[in-house]
Amino acid sequence: MRWRSPLAGLVIIAGLVLYVVAVVTLADFVPDHGLVETLYYVVAGVVWIWPAVSVIGWARRDPGSEQA
Repeated sequence: MRWRSPLAGLVIIAGLVLYVVAVVTLADFVPDHGLVETLYYVVAGVVWIWPAVSVIGWARRDPGSEQA
């Protein structure tokens, strides 16, 4: 079994837990306006995808191949 896949899974889970804590903590500073809150949560709900995709890409990479 490749060691990168389980490590990537743990990194993603730990990262998401920390991310959720940060988003909920920062939500206290968002103005109490429906549109602003909606935009905040939409952006916060999408931003985590890019780091997760990077970690998944790293886990799928073949360590024996050289990429230029």
